[in-house]
This record gives sequence, structure tokens and C-alpha cells, in this order.
Amino acid sequence: MAKQNFWERLFPVKRDFYKMIGDQAVASTNVVGYLCRWLSNRSEEDYQLLLREADMADQCRFTMEDNLIEAFATPFDRQDIYSLSVEMDRIVEYAKSTLTEMEAFEVVEDSTIHNMVQQLKVGTDQLVEAIHLLKENPRKSQIQIGKIRKVQFGIEDEYRSGMVMLFNCSDPMHALKYREVYHHIKDAEVYLGYTTDILHKIIVRVG
Repeated sequence: MAKQNFWERLFPVKRDFYKMIGDQAVASTNVVGYLCRWLSNRSEEDYQLLLREADMADQCRFTMEDNLIEAFATPFDRQDIYSLSVEMDRIVEYAKSTLTEMEAFEVVEDSTIHNMVQQLKVGTDQLVEAIHLLKENPRKSQIQIGKIRKVQFGIEDEYRSGMVMLFNCSDPMHALKYREVYHHIKDAEVYLGYTTDILHKIIVRVG
């Protein structure tokens, strides 16, 4: 066994970090997709599918971290790989907490929640596309960065408009509940932005 480990260290098995990042991105956008579906139908099936896909995203991150520890070399800076994975995971966590808080506070979908989550799905889909393009065509990957930024601006606009309506609401408890949900979706958008920042740095370095 010691001899085998020696040769594995000397000639390390190539690890496909592009695929690992891509797999986590796909799981992340699937979580947001199930949140979109759950908002419209509140089905137990979509609730469970979201939680299952969130677990899958976590597993992708854990696998990535294990491989980073063991890898002799990485296609780009290992700190960037780690940070990208962690920030992406936080998108999932806030999407999941949006669902659980809506259930706990008995919040129903309104136009602000609908629009913010729909745009978040567009942004995470574009993140998947950018990551898939990263290895073979980083210049095209960079085009997706601008598209994600536009999605972020759109979510922020929806958030501000929704908050204005809440501030004008005569029911303070209603306003507090909805504000919590809006803020969780906004936090998911913020971490989409952090993820995109790191991805953009990687694109500049490998492009």
C-alpha cells in the first residue's frame, strides 16, 4: 500500500476540476429551479426535490474540497477554486432558507418574490453556461459575466420596489415577514455576485 501511495503521489491521477465546478453549478441552479416550481404549486414533491438537490450541491462541494487537498496540481489557483465553491454553496443555502422561511412564516408568493426568484434562476443558469465555457472558450465565458451582472441589477431593482411597497403597508407584521423573505432572496443574489467576481478573476487569468 505504501508503494502504491508513493506512485500515486509521483504520478497523480488527473482530477477534472472544471467538471467538479460545473456539477456544483448545475446542482445549484437546479435548487433555484425547484424553488421557482415550489412557489407556484407549494407541492411536497418539489419541496423534497429542492432539499435533495441542495444535498447534492453540498456533496459536490465536499468532493471538491477533498480533491483540492489531495491534488498535486490544479488548472488554476486552488484558493480561487475553493472560494468559488464556497460562495456558490451560499446561493443554495439562501435559496433553501427562502423556502423554509416562507413555510414557517406562512408567506405566499407575491410579484416581488416571483420576479426575484425567476431572475435568480436566469442568473444561475448563466453561471452554469459561463463555467461550462471556461475551459475551452474563456472569452465566451466572459460574455456571460455581463449577463449575470444585468440579472443582479434586475433583482436589486425588484428588491427596492418591493421594500417601498412594504414600507407603505399598514400591517407591520406582514411587512416584517415579507421583508425577511425578500432579504434572503437578495442575499442569494449577493452571493451570486461574489461567485461571479471569483469566476471573472479566473477567466482573466486563464484567458
